[in-house]
Amino acid sequence: MIRILSYLIFFTLGMLLFRPILLEAVENIQLPEDLKARAFVIKSEKDGLWEKSLIIQFSERRRVLSTNDGFLDALAVVNHSAHPLLWERVCKKGKTKEVMKDIKKRIAKTIGVRSEEIALMATAVDMDNLAVKTKKFKPFVVSVLATAGAKTNALRTGVDEGTYIEGEEPKGTVNILILTNVRLTDGAMARAIITATEAKTAAFQDLKVPSSYTKDVLATGTGTDSVI
Repeated sequence: MIRILSYLIFFTLGMLLFRPILLEAVENIQLPEDLKARAFVIKSEKDGLWEKSLIIQFSERRRVLSTNDGFLDALAVVNHSAHPLLWERVCKKGKTKEVMKDIKKRIAKTIGVRSEEIALMATAVDMDNLAVKTKKFKPFVVSVLATAGAKTNALRTGVDEGTYIEGEEPKGTVNILILTNVRLTDGAMARAIITATEAKTAAFQDLKVPSSYTKDVLATGTGTDSVI
């Protein structure tokens, strides 16, 4: 299963960072039945600017590990995207945490769950550039849904400093959402995040994504990447 996950992250990010795949204006995203999850995108506007939420909803609570929310028993996981100007306004006001809580509440109300039952990550990358890839190796099924932006915030771990401070202009982000048909232990989920990170870095290296901060070095990711 680790090999499947590594392949999926590498291939999916390769599509995004090298040649983005544009989804048509559809709300439902087909997932394998074995995953027992429904995927769809909710589109809305705020102050005339777009917001799009990728929602994966489960029929029953599922143990989830999120780099934002930690471990939780979730009924839904979300990758929320909003126009860069919206994030810029939020950051300048220093209201990121409050806005994230509000996003959770709005989505929870829409799908009929509690906000505490949602794992959330966010990005300024347009959800129309979502990449979806599934790999099967019986009895395992793994799907990855990812968004990626690395034009302004690509950095190399161990070389570049994390200088972003809330209130500055929003930067690039790689968000990776991983689904599987098997129940993983907490330790296995933590191990999966390591594998996902290694695969993401491999994709950056093979695509020769340069650091936004240091000349002549390749990036290993961005400063705001998230995984669920």
